[in-house]
Amino acid sequence: MKKKILEFFKNTTVRIISLMLLMLFALSVFLFYDVYVYQVKKCVSFYWVYRGDKYYKKNKTQLAIDCYKKALTYYPEHYRARYNLANIYVVYEDYQSALEEYSKALEVKPDFMIARIDYALVLSSAAFDHDKAIAEYKKAIEKKPKWVYIPFFINNRETYKYNSAVAYYNMGIAYRAKSLLVGENKFSAKEYLRLSAEAYRNALKNLKNYEIYYNLALTHQLLKNNKEAGRNYCKAIELEPLKYEAHYNLAILLRDMKMYRDSIDEFKKAGLILDIDGESIKTRYIYDVLSGVTQKMVLSGDYDYLANKSEDNKNDKYGDNLTYSGGKLVFTGEYDRSVARSFRICAAKEYFESEDKE
Repeated sequence: MKKKILEFFKNTTVRIISLMLLMLFALSVFLFYDVYVYQVKKCVSFYWVYRGDKYYKKNKTQLAIDCYKKALTYYPEHYRARYNLANIYVVYEDYQSALEEYSKALEVKPDFMIARIDYALVLSSAAFDHDKAIAEYKKAIEKKPKWVYIPFFINNRETYKYNSAVAYYNMGIAYRAKSLLVGENKFSAKEYLRLSAEAYRNALKNLKNYEIYYNLALTHQLLKNNKEAGRNYCKAIELEPLKYEAHYNLAILLRDMKMYRDSIDEFKKAGLILDIDGESIKTRYIYDVLSGVTQKMVLSGDYDYLANKSEDNKNDKYGDNLTYSGGKLVFTGEYDRSVARSFRICAAKEYFESEDKE
């Protein structure tokens, strides 16, 4: 009997507590209805973003767009959905829609650094609003996040350093573009080029990269800072010895400095790289320019160098180490690696280093 009474009270207590909890839940729903609805919509939105991300990774862009748009109808503050949507619009070259989505994402999360950089990039390259783009790059750099470091998982300080280098690099491109738009105002053009060079130098503090060195060298070449241009072309070549642009521009620089021997060497490297890549039209153009430099060298009276080069050709410098495959000139085996090593040293490296030391 006693056992039955205890079970009755126990079951009654459980029922009362359950009823009270149910009443409290009903009361909370009544009092905080909008909060519950908001959270439910947010969860539904995250589900559609999840589906959109899966389609995005599979390059099913239209399905991804549909999912992101549906997600934003439930939760308009989902900044990652807007960011991914903007990236897809860039692919479709719908730049106006992309700018709108980047802007809305940044309204929700102002410190979303990569979104601000991409926003600025579209402003500069597609909308040609270089001033606003530069302002956005500066904002991206200035908004430093709270540093988080978890070994082997996350180190946002390194991520920030990389992204700031990207922002500075693109800022340099925007300044150089502005220098081309000022027309005959040489003072303004020179000032924008100076700011461009400064941005590239800031980028190099956090990232040593061929494109940054190359563009810094090109900017100094436009500014007639020959020593700075040559030194940075050499650094670009050290990083990427088989990219012809740095060799070609360095050859032009050396030609203008009347350093014909070094210029010829760099022209030949650029031509050979293009020949390997099957770029016959560009190769022909480079060898036409090379012919002009050779003529200038003859007029300067430097016959010994040309005679030595002629003897090198008789000895067949490349010999059996070159072959054709698929219509392209191809290096073989160890020779390929030795050429890469020799191309890594620019023709005038000692000159530029000695000038720099002075």
